[in-house]
Amino acid sequence: MTILSVGAHMDDSEYGMGGILIQAVREGHRVACVVATGDYTSWANTVGREEACKRQQLELAERFGYEKRFLNYKYHQVEPDVTFKKQIAEIYVEVMPDITFVHDTSDHWPDHRACGIGTKDAVIFAHGLSGNLSVPRCPRVFAYNLTPGQQITFEPDYFHDVTDVMPAYMELLQNTDSCLSGKPVEEMPRYEVTDLASGASMKVSSHGWLRMNQCALWGQSTRSSSVYAIGLKNLWGPGEVPLW
Repeated sequence: MTILSVGAHMDDSEYGMGGILIQAVREGHRVACVVATGDYTSWANTVGREEACKRQQLELAERFGYEKRFLNYKYHQVEPDVTFKKQIAEIYVEVMPDITFVHDTSDHWPDHRACGIGTKDAVIFAHGLSGNLSVPRCPRVFAYNLTPGQQITFEPDYFHDVTDVMPAYMELLQNTDSCLSGKPVEEMPRYEVTDLASGASMKVSSHGWLRMNQCALWGQSTRSSSVYAIGLKNLWGPGEVPLW
């Protein structure tokens, strides 16, 4: 299978979908992640280290086994217009994903909302945007959420177990937070917690702490014995079928 995840910012796919991306790679699936705001001259956190920041993201993606590519939008200037949709549609036609993950649009961040609207349109209606009139719609499209402070409302109707990859998920977020802040990864852990599944100790960053708690809550929402799960909103395609 091929998985496509589109995020507005450098950490969106990793934060929102990291556990699923890691699992997909381990299962032998191709995973491609797109960052819309690839112009790092437009964000205070990355000014002066633009190329290093992009290089660090590519190295992290290679380490975890997924692909990373960048559009060139400035921060808070993404619009779900025809230009954006065509760019995503071209990537969709090239990659031909079996599943696409997009931003949920109930979000305070304008880039997130724009990406969610534009990406969903691009992968469902690529035949009208790419010039390839015979290209099929993406079979399955899901929306993911981000931090509680960014989200207005999010009501997932699909839960995917990520218990087996939670330590790796937390490691991915530590490295992503390092890239985000420009500080060494050794400085990222804010908490030391007990993994609810294995009982082992885990060090987690600020983003990791938020996500681990949310995944634990979602784990209680599944019909199985999941300890951690990622909640998704089904936008297109079958709702109850396992991802793979």
